[in-house]
Amino acid sequence: MLKIYNLKEKPKYINEVAILTQKEWGQKDLSRKEFETKVKNKISKIKSNFNNVNYCKLILLEDDRLIGFISIFPKDGEERTDLSPWYATMYVKEKYRRNGYSKILNNAILAEARKRNISKLYLKTDLENFYEKFGAKFLKILSTGEKLYCFEILTNRISIIGGSGSGKSTLANILSKELNIPVIHLDSINYNANWTQRDKNERDVIISSKANEEKWIIDGNYNKTLKERLNRADLIIWLDYSTFAHIKGVCKRILKNYNKEKPDVPGCKERINCTFLRYVVTYNKKKRPKVLELLRDISEEKTLIFKRQKDLNKWLKNYYIHDKNILDYIK
Repeated sequence: MLKIYNLKEKPKYINEVAILTQKEWGQKDLSRKEFETKVKNKISKIKSNFNNVNYCKLILLEDDRLIGFISIFPKDGEERTDLSPWYATMYVKEKYRRNGYSKILNNAILAEARKRNISKLYLKTDLENFYEKFGAKFLKILSTGEKLYCFEILTNRISIIGGSGSGKSTLANILSKELNIPVIHLDSINYNANWTQRDKNERDVIISSKANEEKWIIDGNYNKTLKERLNRADLIIWLDYSTFAHIKGVCKRILKNYNKEKPDVPGCKERINCTFLRYVVTYNKKKRPKVLELLRDISEEKTLIFKRQKDLNKWLKNYYIHDKNILDYIK
């Protein structure tokens, strides 16, 4: 089975990746001792870069066999150090070439860049007519004779899903402000004033229409139309928290805002009743399996799953949020 991993999660492959990197791009005609020294240095460099937000090395495995790898680097060489980050080291083992693995690696690294809120990746290469098929745009010829390219990475549609109390609406509002993308709260479509429910067929038609727009951050589940939203999304964020976390989040919200109008559902005041509580308590048992089933048909590369609030906060702090104080709202 083919699967993409972050090399950081599979450290046993670091040595093999370092050896292949040295053979492909390193200095030739080295003595065995010199080669081993170069490999050792590459291993050290890989490990030291793991916590750099502009560094990532993905590997493609088939079961336990390494097929290839690809990277994001803060810089690539000494020319154009003003540009960052870089698309680098796409490599497929010779015996596996011409089987579409380069496309898999390309899609994976662009998806990873999108998760990191990277809008552009630069690339230099001496290959002819190779990266254009993946969407790279030619910029210029460098003084080294290599060609400079750029990948433009658009994140126009983000779907945020998860149980009640997980903070979907708050996260949607934060990302909407940071990315200047309009937010759609599905509860505001489902409910009219005073929690009067809209006709379900009418609701689903409206949701589908919204999902067909070019730019959106949609917060909410509503499983009947969820699959088409997940397919359309550039990025899926699943707040896959425990039932306890859901209950805790709902309790905090009720205590803070009870009987106040919900900004994301105009005309409706914060409330609590047995039906809602039952939904919260049984969400992971009844609704979560349906989400898992839908995600099986969605590319893993475009899905971010957070199990804990602090992991979400760390991701936001590293890649998306310029004003760190905004995290106070989702603690």
